[in-house]
Amino acid sequence: MKKILVKAVAVLSLCLSLEGCIAAATAYAVSRHRTHKTYNEYVADMEKTNQMRQQQGLEPLPIASFKDWKNEGKPSGKGEATETPAATSSK
Repeated sequence: MKKILVKAVAVLSLCLSLEGCIAAATAYAVSRHRTHKTYNEYVADMEKTNQMRQQQGLEPLPIASFKDWKNEGKPSGKGEATETPAATSSK
């Protein structure tokens, strides 16, 4: 009887300790997925901005790699298009 009780307590404590790990792993996976989705949106926005700039005869803006984008935060492609020297000199 004592062995069964010890095993039950061990299994119960293991389940309770893993519950936090499962929650943390799930949160990490969701966060990582959202980061990639947001980066893909950034790339799509920058490609649209660059197409518009090329139609206006302006140089395209560089698109940051995922590593650079992640380290520097989320750059704003829309604001950069109006603040570059090429854009202001043509006005």
